[in-house]
Amino acid sequence: MREKLIIILLLCGLSTGLKAQSRWGIFAGGGTSWYYGDMNDRLLTHKKLFSHYWKAGLLYKASQRVYITGSYASAKVVGADSLAIQDFNLKRDLHFRNDIWHTSLQVEYRLLGYKDGRTRKVTPYLVGGVSYFHHNPVAILNGREIELRPLGTEGQNIPNGGYDSPYKEYSFSFPYGIGVEFKLTNAFALRLEIVNHYTLTDYFDDLSDNYADSTELAGTPLGALAVEMANNLVTGYPSKGFGRGNPKNNDTYVFAGLSLLYSPFNDKDSGKSGNKSGNRKNGKRKKKKASCPAFN
Repeated sequence: MREKLIIILLLCGLSTGLKAQSRWGIFAGGGTSWYYGDMNDRLLTHKKLFSHYWKAGLLYKASQRVYITGSYASAKVVGADSLAIQDFNLKRDLHFRNDIWHTSLQVEYRLLGYKDGRTRKVTPYLVGGVSYFHHNPVAILNGREIELRPLGTEGQNIPNGGYDSPYKEYSFSFPYGIGVEFKLTNAFALRLEIVNHYTLTDYFDDLSDNYADSTELAGTPLGALAVEMANNLVTGYPSKGFGRGNPKNNDTYVFAGLSLLYSPFNDKDSGKSGNKSGNRKNGKRKKKKASCPAFN
């Protein structure tokens, strides 16, 4: 289904781009992805926590300064307490992987306008927008992949327990970042971007608040497995209410990479035509008709 969506987007982009010429473009690319949250307490992310993403989409040139993009992206992010700096996080010793996909609508503001009616060779820009994403954190137990959300590791499945409700697999994020576009030809450009996505969830890593009561947690439908996946402290399962994560900060994920933009007839209609003699005929300049105001 996802692959079909990408193909449809690409085909729509090509057909529409050919009709509208310089205002439309199509792009694809990828790069490295990582996340910031309870299982990544480093400002400079450890190299083992870098993963990958790819994306494709359409671009519309609303003006010389403002571009609008719509895209689809698929990514993987990981976290591991074994790579933490803080002592408690090391002892907590949890880990996760999250395969995500998102659709995104973004606005780009180009810091430099066109030069002589054409896009510049190098153009920096700012990015902001909104994304709708799907995520499903998993962890590994004895070589087996375990989905964490159905377990309710922080008591979400305990009826009337006063815990958070089960978190949703679908949510919104708000991307913001910077980019630089390098013009290769009139039709092709290479784009370098780093974009942070601030999410509306703190459960990107299945970790947010406090430890649930172990007896109550064990009584849920997947209780034994939930207890095992919720705690990895060598001192045993903590008492109810003991801090497991930091609920004050939502999780974020970051994309940093390259994409190739194809925009047919990129400069033809963007300002001035490349044909300087377009208004001449047989070596002579054509006179323009003066337009007169109409009066009733």
